[in-house]
Amino acid sequence: MRSLYPASLPASHRTFFLLLALLFTCLLSACNDDDAPQPPAGLTYGMTSAIYQVGTAIVANRPTASGGAIDRYAVSPALPAGLSLDAATGVISGTPTAASASTVYTVMAQNAAGTATARVQIEVRGAAAAPAALTYRETTVTYTVGAAIPANAPTSSGGPITTYAIAPALPAGLTLDAQTGIISGTPTAAAPATTYTVTGTNVAGTVTVTLRITVQLAVAAPASLSYATANALYVTTEPITPNTPVSTGGPIASFTVSPALPAGLSLNANTGAITGTPAARQPSATYTIVGSNAAGSAQAQLQIGVTARGSFSTATPPAPMPLPVHYFAATRLPNGIVLVTGGFSAGGITNSAWLYDPNANAWSPAASMTTPRNGHTATLLSDGRVLVAGGQIATSTETATAEIFDPLANTWTPVASMSETRENHTATLLGNGKVLVAGGFDLSGAHTFRAGMELFDPVTATWTQMTHPLSTPRGQHAAALLPDGNVLMVGGVNSSGFVTSAERVAIDDSGTTVQPAPISGNVTMGTVLNDGTILATSDRSNNAYRYDPATATWTASTMLATRAIPTITTLADGRVLVAGGTISGGVRTNTTEIYNPDTNTWTAGASMTDGRGAAQAVVLADGSVLIMGGFSGSGEVSSVERYTP
Repeated sequence: MRSLYPASLPASHRTFFLLLALLFTCLLSACNDDDAPQPPAGLTYGMTSAIYQVGTAIVANRPTASGGAIDRYAVSPALPAGLSLDAATGVISGTPTAASASTVYTVMAQNAAGTATARVQIEVRGAAAAPAALTYRETTVTYTVGAAIPANAPTSSGGPITTYAIAPALPAGLTLDAQTGIISGTPTAAAPATTYTVTGTNVAGTVTVTLRITVQLAVAAPASLSYATANALYVTTEPITPNTPVSTGGPIASFTVSPALPAGLSLNANTGAITGTPAARQPSATYTIVGSNAAGSAQAQLQIGVTARGSFSTATPPAPMPLPVHYFAATRLPNGIVLVTGGFSAGGITNSAWLYDPNANAWSPAASMTTPRNGHTATLLSDGRVLVAGGQIATSTETATAEIFDPLANTWTPVASMSETRENHTATLLGNGKVLVAGGFDLSGAHTFRAGMELFDPVTATWTQMTHPLSTPRGQHAAALLPDGNVLMVGGVNSSGFVTSAERVAIDDSGTTVQPAPISGNVTMGTVLNDGTILATSDRSNNAYRYDPATATWTASTMLATRAIPTITTLADGRVLVAGGTISGGVRTNTTEIYNPDTNTWTAGASMTDGRGAAQAVVLADGSVLIMGGFSGSGEVSSVERYTP
């Protein structure tokens, strides 16, 4: 290799030349970075939703984009028969030859630096459809004499518009393209604020939109900027409906956004439209859009989050349960294996226990419990053992017995019994390693609902009854460990009906604090979120409620369905998966939905193969969720499904 400096130079001079060469290399690299191609951005179409007619040539649907020059276009899935996408220009044209259902098509604009995507929804009918909607990028705008305006292009839906007209005539120097509807030109004289009506027509009907246009002598800054959707929650892999800006004051010449939009989304620097297909899930965040011209700028803030529907394994589904059951318990052990205990099977209440290994996708029998039981609790102790307590051992016969499973020895050891028989109670592992058991009921005789609480100490294997019971007896309630180490009991049922209160249980046995709760139902289910708040719901409505321990307040959200005994699971990423359950008409559904805590909204998730209620769900070590067993309405469900968020 040739030297960068003469060998005869002194060492100090050689050092100088070496540094000079390194500086030159860095500057050259920086210049090359500045010249690097930019990916396309802000791809959108003039008609984002169109209804075409068989046998009638469509009005060419043309794209707009900013960013780097586009090398090629592609679309997925294939367009309806007779229509085509020009790979070089992105124009959609042609004559439909057959009817087709309304379908969302994803158009991809690509160059060497990246890809932008846009959503186009197309339906082909046998008869012509009238235009359904017409709007413009700028509906209230101020232009300046002598300054060419940014082309103001329309978007429409329904049947394609074949001709455009405007009344009254535009200000001098501006024109409306009768075929495309684009308003362009350079104003030549001032004009007062005037309302103009643009009419879009095809053979089936018309649609109108009003614009407010002012022409002034001096450049004016934009006065305001807002977006059609200020708080958006998108779904990965699904192209978004373009989010377009609305501004007043001087026309906006360029748009910028900070920070960068979620991967797969982009901002059109000329029109301000946000388009694309989100590539990855991310929590809701604030984005600032700035619209500028030579005289100034205006800005808008958007909240954008991206969720995902997830998927269930279909190519290699988990092995089915050797003994299908419902009303059982499932516990993930420290080694990642899942322990299933008891439950109600076709043969009645069982004492069987099974181990599922996710890595081997195989079940193996564990030692049987000493007592058959369903409606019991199974609590993973701090030392890796599992405490099983209470439950029903025969029809209308509850038990106070408890036993501990040792995974290393594969043995069950009976321990001291609780002071009361109970099923459908709660068991909460406390920060000190003890377990708090509360409530439940006994169906023998008068159907007694329990208010008593007791603590299990794994060190001594004994129970201590709490001096202060619950203020209200309750069973089928939810319990959650609070950030301060105490426990919240929510909802449930007792002999008086649905329990519409919550109470904080002080683990130092100083009593409970009662407060109203919006929950009302036969069975209350809850889960602790990553921020320490608690999400709870019941089988009486599609409302869910989030409890903030810091303020002792509840925030409501609306689920997609009312579900009885679904599974409710906090995912590793902080969202909540609710799966299955019984919906209207007594149907055990296979649907799921996802709670997004950053937006307090629900999104449909991927569907299971089988409908089920009274199943169990466990988060595995890799963040996936194992959903198993349950009841279908006619019998126990043997299948096991694995959900990947």
